[in-house]
Amino acid sequence: MNRLNFNLSDALPSLPKSGMPVTIITGFLGSGKTTLLNQILHNKDNLKIAVLVNEFGDINIDEQLLISVDSDMIELGNGCICCTINDGLVSTVYQVLEREDKVDYLVIETTGLADPFPIIMTFVGTELKVLTRLDAIITVVDSSVFDARHFDSEAALRQIRYADMVILNKIDLATQDKINESKAFIENIKQEFRILESEYGQVPLPLILDIGLNKADNYKADISEFKRNKSAFTNHLESDGYSFVSFKSDRPFEIEKFEHFLSQQLPSNIFRAKGILWFQESPARHIFQLSGPRYDLQDDDWITQPKNELVFIGRNLDESLIQQLLDECLVKPEIQRPLSLPRPFGQK
Repeated sequence: MNRLNFNLSDALPSLPKSGMPVTIITGFLGSGKTTLLNQILHNKDNLKIAVLVNEFGDINIDEQLLISVDSDMIELGNGCICCTINDGLVSTVYQVLEREDKVDYLVIETTGLADPFPIIMTFVGTELKVLTRLDAIITVVDSSVFDARHFDSEAALRQIRYADMVILNKIDLATQDKINESKAFIENIKQEFRILESEYGQVPLPLILDIGLNKADNYKADISEFKRNKSAFTNHLESDGYSFVSFKSDRPFEIEKFEHFLSQQLPSNIFRAKGILWFQESPARHIFQLSGPRYDLQDDDWITQPKNELVFIGRNLDESLIQQLLDECLVKPEIQRPLSLPRPFGQK
């Protein structure tokens, strides 16, 4: 599928003078949220978009994977933003609203483990409801791996229940039967919403920005329940059992050792991994993505000093084991040498 380019000034209606429109992009681990956000930023034309990114972990990989958005990207605090919704997110939105250089649109990318409702409540149940306009909740789903269990995560199912639109992503990796099965399951969870199919998050912007799908009146009962029992929402990470392990190194990996780690040693309870990799055999900066059983690497140029930065997300992770296995993939200090030409890295 070819990259889609749209002139937003022609395709979208005039944005309102007050009530800054907000789109929340959510979706489970590895569904393609950052890829969709990059499509928005690539095709935004003259629309000035502020981007808030949030990650589950202490290394913000997604920020490094986004295309340049100059000073219009703000990193939210580490962890799940739905767990700190009443402080970090609200104050950050005010930073956007108070900027001298007016922002036309706000897009929030949540961590893959976020329960979207506390984030929604921030815009429809606080003073922000008169300063912003929640336009749509867009949930991205990996159509090739989605099923009824969906990693046994209540947060993943709530991402669908609260969606105004579901984007079935990665349809190029799924059979038509699998796509139909995913649609049927999602429609059983959520009625009266839009569903779109995509490859690599390529969706025409007029179909996902300033579409006015969200209806604040739908949340009255949920807001009351949230105020009565906030802990039921903020403890979802503990109940789902997810954790992360981060890894950093100023020494490069050896390609063969890292390939062996991925193919023979990777713990089965790791569901998602991403990072920036440095190999002794290659002068390139390698962008690493793992989702379920699949992984790949893409090359570009270093704009910083080369280093390794990785985050692994899963259930009941053994941090010491993962650290040990990755340490064993590193080049020994005494044999580290200047960068040489790359050898093609195997892909799965």
